[in-house]
Amino acid sequence: MNRGEPQRASDRLTAALGRLGAIVGKTNTVWPSENESFAAYLHDETYLQGAADLVLKPGSAAEVCALVAELNALRSEFAGEKVKLSFTLRGGGSGLSGACVPDGGIVLDLTRLNRIIDIDAQNRLIRAECGVILSALGDALAGSALCYPVDPSSLALCTLGGSIATNAAGPSSLKYGTTRNYLAQAKFVSAVGEMAEVGVLPAKTSMGFSLTDLLCGSEGRLGIVTEATLRLITLPPAMALLLASFTTESAAVECILALRSAGIGPRSIELIDAYSASLVDFPLAQGVVLMVELDGSEAAITADIERLLSLKIATEWVTARDEKNRRDLWAKRKNISPGIKRRFAYRLGEDVAVPLPSLAAVCASARRHAAEQGVEVAIWGHAGDGNLHVNYLLETADQLPKLDILMRGLAAEVTRAGGAMSGEHGLGRLKRKFAREVLSAQYFDMQRSIKTAFDPQMLFNPALEIA
Repeated sequence: MNRGEPQRASDRLTAALGRLGAIVGKTNTVWPSENESFAAYLHDETYLQGAADLVLKPGSAAEVCALVAELNALRSEFAGEKVKLSFTLRGGGSGLSGACVPDGGIVLDLTRLNRIIDIDAQNRLIRAECGVILSALGDALAGSALCYPVDPSSLALCTLGGSIATNAAGPSSLKYGTTRNYLAQAKFVSAVGEMAEVGVLPAKTSMGFSLTDLLCGSEGRLGIVTEATLRLITLPPAMALLLASFTTESAAVECILALRSAGIGPRSIELIDAYSASLVDFPLAQGVVLMVELDGSEAAITADIERLLSLKIATEWVTARDEKNRRDLWAKRKNISPGIKRRFAYRLGEDVAVPLPSLAAVCASARRHAAEQGVEVAIWGHAGDGNLHVNYLLETADQLPKLDILMRGLAAEVTRAGGAMSGEHGLGRLKRKFAREVLSAQYFDMQRSIKTAFDPQMLFNPALEIA
């Protein structure tokens, strides 16, 4: 370029982006052409691949505020470049909906905000930054009488901020609820770069709209959560795990309904279909497997086991009351997913939630539609609350277009059953077009109104917005 030639708009924008990089420092600024790890920021655990111009890794809430303020300034200068001047928020990258997969613009990696700030045993609270890995909360509470009961399968990978963004849940949510039930307070950076705080410490409150509930499950669309205070529970004194096998999902569901009618309140109930169970060596005959976990006092667990066995709803039960055997059985359950990854190049894990009596029918429908498309399917999930993970298994990339057909059919099926397209993963980029087909226009109008009230310029996660 000649000295007198004006800079092109794209060159000027790239130079201006350096002002954002200056806020976090050179070592925490990742450019596409300068770092081989850049590609890692363009995907999550789905098959989606994104694109971005820059990755920024702030190390404090103050830096996040400064970044948002500078982003707004850049938008004023480059009014025609709003897509490039937006933030896609990212935590551990363990999501299964494409929510953190960028469609241009800037990735904001929040994992450096990783301090556990305070544990308040008297109020049974823990305060931590958004980049703390969820399992680190348990490590920090080890040796105390308290625990944080939300236990997504990605516990060792996902961040606190990511779990808030998706209202994460897991097996124990049957008894203890989801992230939303434990989010007492949150600090977040607004779309104008100001710090805001919502929520209160007491569990009981009645003060208008619950803004913590709006943030929880918002997939980062309303603001950048930098810190949260979570409620804790008393650690159960004992746990036991029971396994049983059944010939069909219908028989397994009948078992769940029977134990629920009997007043037994398990910590979790997992269903694993016959194909998935065959990938690991459960100490049972082949078939559909139920994992029923109980917690409480030893006496209460003994009473629940006796009541469960007296129902005579399964021919065979395997019981693990000691910690080692219980952990070994859970390890087998968690080895199913790696086993599938070794066999299939591509996997889409749909996560639907349906009323429990409809669970077996939804399994049968998903399996039938997959067979029509020539696609293998594996189904497991937190069956006690109707949350199923329908995994479509593909050997080659040219089968990927079939997923749209399968996701569309599954969305329609669970909606007809009175269920939800997602129980714990969120809609992300993956499911939004199908949500538009099965949910009302009014639903999305209200969602858009909330988004506009918090982020009128669409600074945060713009790829998640439906026009």
